[in-house]
Amino acid sequence: MATLKSIANLAGVSIASVSRVLNQDETFSISEETKLKILKAAEALQYKSGASALGRIAAEEKGSVAMVMLYSEFDEITDSYYLTIRVNAKEEAQAFGYEVKEFFLPLKEELLSGLGDYAGLIVIGHSGGWYGEEEFRQAVIGSKLPVVMADFNPKDDELEFDCVVNDFKGVMEKALEHFMKLGYTTIGYIGSEGVWVRDKNILDTRYVYFRYILESAGLYQPDYVFLGPTSIAESGYRLTKQAIEENKLPRAIFVENDSMAIGSLRAMRESNIKIPEQTAVISCNDIPNDEFLTPPLSSVHIYSDLIGIMSARLLDERIVTKRFLGVKMVTPNKLVLRQSCKETAEEEQ
Repeated sequence: MATLKSIANLAGVSIASVSRVLNQDETFSISEETKLKILKAAEALQYKSGASALGRIAAEEKGSVAMVMLYSEFDEITDSYYLTIRVNAKEEAQAFGYEVKEFFLPLKEELLSGLGDYAGLIVIGHSGGWYGEEEFRQAVIGSKLPVVMADFNPKDDELEFDCVVNDFKGVMEKALEHFMKLGYTTIGYIGSEGVWVRDKNILDTRYVYFRYILESAGLYQPDYVFLGPTSIAESGYRLTKQAIEENKLPRAIFVENDSMAIGSLRAMRESNIKIPEQTAVISCNDIPNDEFLTPPLSSVHIYSDLIGIMSARLLDERIVTKRFLGVKMVTPNKLVLRQSCKETAEEEQ
């Protein structure tokens, strides 16, 4: 028979912590990671409790939710950002008692014809993928199911959805304010051309705010902006090579994401560009490999794990309460400085 002591031993915490978590003591300060560890240990040991305990793990089967990725499995392999969102959303939904069924592009007919079998949906990706899969989009709208969009807000008037998104304005403010604090006046951007939505090109939000902030400061220079069709490492490499060959490499560069920055750093190393002495670099996402690059990459940390966790929590809340109106949740971020952008700057040449 499972006891508080056996749960505490499995979770690696004190018996008191187990007791307060299982009894939903709201005054108890504990990290979400530790709380989830205790709940999972209790579930694994088949702990039986009263109605007040194990509030997040349902006593009965709560049904299934579909997790739909608007990208292929190969895309996820090449960029761990979406992997982190998916894994955390899945684990959190399972902790709430849901069975999770996952679908990658190309979407299967069993999803399109069987949406009614699910209690709700978590859709991970971007607006281009949402509008690009029109058959799926129409099926979701017709289903009237609770829906959470993870990492994008398609602003679709036909659907009262929830969304969990990044604060890209905050991302760009942190990065550009640091560049300007160091005295850099030639600041460039390397990124993607955005996505196509209904025959209209939607620029990446990071670039939109990059331009707005620098125009407001009188520092925007289009000659230092290089955009390509994709946001992968090869594109970052090619665009940086282009900047070098055209003699348009600025004193500081913001790169749209870490994958592109890996290619950008390689292009600069091959051309013997000293980083950060000649060109400082800040990127976005802060994947684990950043600190092991040459030089270690400064990046704005995106809490992709939190995007996944909060997407599952919003979906559960909406299913349980039957809330109709959608809500938007914006996750935080922080600038992590490493050697690719020093704290102090040398005078621009």
